[in-house]
Amino acid sequence: MPTRALSKFQYGKETTRGTAVAAAKILAGAQIKGVPLDRKLAFIPDALGVKARSTRAEIYELLVEDTLSIPAAYFQILPMLFLCGLKGGVTATETTPAQSDYAWDFTPSLTAVNAPDTITLEMGDDVQAYEAEFTMFRRLKVSGELAQDGGDSPVSIEADYFARQITPTTFTGALSLPTMTTMNAKLGRLYKDALWANKGTTELTSLLRAFEFEIITGMHPKFLGSANKYFDTYGEGFIDAMLTLTLEGAAAADTIYDEYQAGTAKAYSLKINGPTIGTGVAHKLQLDIWGRPEMVEPLSAESEGNNLHQVLIHGEYDTTGAAICDVDVITNSNSI
Repeated sequence: MPTRALSKFQYGKETTRGTAVAAAKILAGAQIKGVPLDRKLAFIPDALGVKARSTRAEIYELLVEDTLSIPAAYFQILPMLFLCGLKGGVTATETTPAQSDYAWDFTPSLTAVNAPDTITLEMGDDVQAYEAEFTMFRRLKVSGELAQDGGDSPVSIEADYFARQITPTTFTGALSLPTMTTMNAKLGRLYKDALWANKGTTELTSLLRAFEFEIITGMHPKFLGSANKYFDTYGEGFIDAMLTLTLEGAAAADTIYDEYQAGTAKAYSLKINGPTIGTGVAHKLQLDIWGRPEMVEPLSAESEGNNLHQVLIHGEYDTTGAAICDVDVITNSNSI
């Protein structure tokens, strides 16, 4: 029976990019959607002297492109997303001995390869499962809006991915349900500092209403002449970052407007904290960007009589800090 309740995503980290592996974890919280297409038939006009356009069709290439949407994200899923999008081969380090509070540093190199990891993604229901190997992420977006009525304030994640092909398969069985520590946008905090070396030091309090932090990873498939119709390998292009903010229209927001007019670049940090792990440190996602305001719109909206500023920080290369963006995660998992 094609039961919606039995639909799911699972994934496993590939040892060799493009060689499918069994799933190791359930990807919880992702929106169930249609299985993406991996091929397009080209119907070729043949001009055969009959009132029919073609008598043949060809599948030239295979490619999967889709978006994973996690409306209420959790800390334990973060390492997989950034390992397969921003920087691979990262080893987590325990912050406090024997407390499983593992720190992940996803600082991407801007001058060398970042060699991201890949996963085999399984999706489907109780009738049929499908797998997509060589899955990597082109774009990662972390968003949140603080409810003003005591309601829900989830942190959502969108992850645009590409993969080689869709193959009918059987779900990897007997996987444990994942541990999920929910991220809360209300616990998001904004920082601004003049130097990259001091990023995440000076908090802008009583200001943040909503945020979107978007990273274009530069990862892309490369199709080269070979025996296969799917892509052969991947490439690494420019890394871009953007931070969109909705701010209370207070004096600190107006200072950002002054910096917009002056074209002043700063280090902006968004920290989202969670509960403490054992007796160690707390779950954390820290997103850093060096950039200058591309747009600041005072009085862009109002909320219950309070004026709001809309701000767009455009990431750029900091020649002193040699960086454009950085991601740090602490959670109670040291594997993906």
